[in-house]
Amino acid sequence: MSYKLNYSEKSNQPIILLGYMGSGKTTVGRLLAQKLALPFVDLDDYLKEIHDRSVPNLFDDHGEIGFRKLEQTALDDLLSSTHASVISLGGGTPCYADNMHSVIQSTPHTFYISPSISTLCHRLYSAKDHRPMISHLTSEDELQEFIAKHIFERKHFYEQANHLLYIQDETPQELVDQIIKKLG
Repeated sequence: MSYKLNYSEKSNQPIILLGYMGSGKTTVGRLLAQKLALPFVDLDDYLKEIHDRSVPNLFDDHGEIGFRKLEQTALDDLLSSTHASVISLGGGTPCYADNMHSVIQSTPHTFYISPSISTLCHRLYSAKDHRPMISHLTSEDELQEFIAKHIFERKHFYEQANHLLYIQDETPQELVDQIIKKLG
């Protein structure tokens, strides 16, 4: 029996992955969707598609608050779908408006992926120029301090997820396996 049949027979609700930028939500989400034979949607990619603008350009054009309003509308559209899917949220998505409440109301399958701050710093430093929230930081120490502060502020929202995955050195495939076990 396939994973898709098992999951689809139980639920048409989405599986939501959330966590800080660089936590691996998109990588894990793609693998999970493939293994479950479900559609995968990265919220940032969805925003790019419907607005024909990159996330950094949407930030520049609308400011952070305007961007968050666009993001909330896009999230509401995705959550209103009646088909099972895997959705990867942006790092700040759960923390704005009533987004986390909407996510929790739409599905019991929410997963907070949480690597260490040093792991996030290592992953994000080389890609910081493509990330509007951290592009202004000039050193790894500044980035580490920024990430620690942000995670402290956001943890309350992230930890409302039904499943908390505090990870060390697990591979994306190992995380997929953990998620599938929790889906039961």
